[in-house]
Amino acid sequence: MPVPTDPRSPQQRIADQLAAARRTLTQEGLSRSRRREIADRIKDLEEQDRRLTARFTLSYTTAEGPVTKAELPALRVERIGTLVARGADCGEVWDIEVRDEAGGDVTCDFACFTD
Repeated sequence: MPVPTDPRSPQQRIADQLAAARRTLTQEGLSRSRRREIADRIKDLEEQDRRLTARFTLSYTTAEGPVTKAELPALRVERIGTLVARGADCGEVWDIEVRDEAGGDVTCDFACFTD
């Protein structure tokens, strides 16, 4: 399996892709459908960027009491969440919740917490 060699961070790759998509969108002669495709791509990239830079609070309860882990990036929520979900499957963890920076419940936005 080849090893990726791109030295850019995920944030930089997304920023570069956003810049390229925005430049393409300003070109003359694009059809409506092509403009819509590019606009959708920009929206998707902006969401990816938000997910990379956003911070979340993961909370759950164990027999020892409530646990709260704040200021976690999405990747870290996925990693810790996988272990927490395993604990929930065994009945050792319950009341799992992930909140975004605005306090909204985003638990189901993470693959580790969906079936």
